[in-house]
Amino acid sequence: MERLVIILILNESIVSPLLLETIKRLQIPILDRGKWIEKYLTSSLNVQSETQFFYGKTNNRLLTNSENGISLLGKFFPESKEYLWSKLLKDKSQVRSLFHSLYPDFYFNEVPLSQIDEIPKETIPFPVVVKPNIGYSSVGVQKVKELTEWSTAVKRLKEELLKSRNLYESTVIANDSILIEEWIKGEEYAVDGYYNEDGEPVILNVFKRLFKDEYDTSDRIYFTSREVIKETYEEVLQFMRDLKTLLPLCNYPVHFEFRKNENRVIPIEINPLRFAGAGTTDLGFHAYGINMYEHYFRGTKPDWEHILETMDHYTYSFFFAEIPTYIDIESIETVNHIGLKGEFSQVLEYRMLPKKNDRSIAIVFYRSEDLTENERLLHLDITNYLHRRELVFK
Repeated sequence: MERLVIILILNESIVSPLLLETIKRLQIPILDRGKWIEKYLTSSLNVQSETQFFYGKTNNRLLTNSENGISLLGKFFPESKEYLWSKLLKDKSQVRSLFHSLYPDFYFNEVPLSQIDEIPKETIPFPVVVKPNIGYSSVGVQKVKELTEWSTAVKRLKEELLKSRNLYESTVIANDSILIEEWIKGEEYAVDGYYNEDGEPVILNVFKRLFKDEYDTSDRIYFTSREVIKETYEEVLQFMRDLKTLLPLCNYPVHFEFRKNENRVIPIEINPLRFAGAGTTDLGFHAYGINMYEHYFRGTKPDWEHILETMDHYTYSFFFAEIPTYIDIESIETVNHIGLKGEFSQVLEYRMLPKKNDRSIAIVFYRSEDLTENERLLHLDITNYLHRRELVFK
C-alpha cells in the first residue's frame, strides 16, 4: 500500500485549535512547521529522499494555514505539481487567462504599479476593481465605479500597499503589479473544498459575505445557513468541475471566492493550498459539525443531503475584528475583548488573536435568528474597544 505523507505548513501566530486537535487525534506527522521549517527539515529529515519520495505520488496531502506556505513549498519542492499549481493560482492575471475559455468576455488588464498613473483612463470600461495581482485578504482592493473616482482609488491603493510592505512576504502581496478587472455584479460567496485523489471536487464549506455598502471590501462578516448552501451548492460544484478541465488538480485544497449573478458563477479569486484564512474555516464546524481538516486528510466528503435535512434554522457567522487602517498599529496598547464579546448575543467561540504586526485582533463565531444582528455589527465601531497610548509632546 502506498505510504501517505501529509505535509502541514503552519503559521504559528494564528493556528486553529480545531486543526491542532485534529492533528493530535489523527497522529498526523508534521514535516513543515512555521518558522522552524528549515531547521526541522534539514536536521530531522533526509530532505533529498523525502523530496524524491514526494514527487509523483498520488496519495500525498499538502495544507497550509498561511499564504507564506507557498514560498516555503517552493523552496523544498520547487518542481512539485502542487507548487506549480499554487504559483499559477496565486497570480490573479494568470487565473483570468486560464479562465478565458469559460469567460471570454471578461475584462482584465495587468499593469505595473509604476505605470498605473500613465494608462489612458478613457479606455477603462468602468465600473472596475483595482487590486494587487498577487494579494491577500482585501489589502489594496479598490472598487471604482466611474472615471471621477479613479485618482482617489489609486491613491488609496498605493497607501495600503505601502503600509503592507513590511507585513507580508512578496509571495503573499506583491507591490509591483496591479490587476484592473471588471466589477462583478451579484452576491458574493466563499467556499472551502478540495480535489480528492481521483480529481473529484469536494465541497466542505459555503459562506456568504456581507458588506456595509457597494464600496466596502472588508472581510468583517461571512455567514452560512441551510439557505446559503442550497442556493449555491450545484453551481459551485459545477464550477469546481470546470476548473478541473483546465487544471488537473488532485489531493489539493482550495479556498475560492465568487459572485453569483442569477445562475452564473464568476470567480473573484482562488486561494491555493488552504481553507479560509486565520482559522475562519472553522465556522463550518460550528454550523454543521463538519471537520474540514479531517475530511481532507482522510479523503472523505460530507453527507450534504443529511446535513441539509437536519440543520437548524439559525444563521451562523464569523466576525473578523481588525484595527482600522487609519490607526497606527503601534499605538494600540490593549484591546477590550470583554466589551467586544458583549456585542454578540450568542457567542459560540471567541478567539483572541496574538498581538503581532498585522491588524487582526479577534475572530468571533456566533449564531443569530436572522441577519439583523449582522447588519448592526457591520457598522460596529471597533475603536470603542481599542485603548491607545497617549501622545506625549516634549
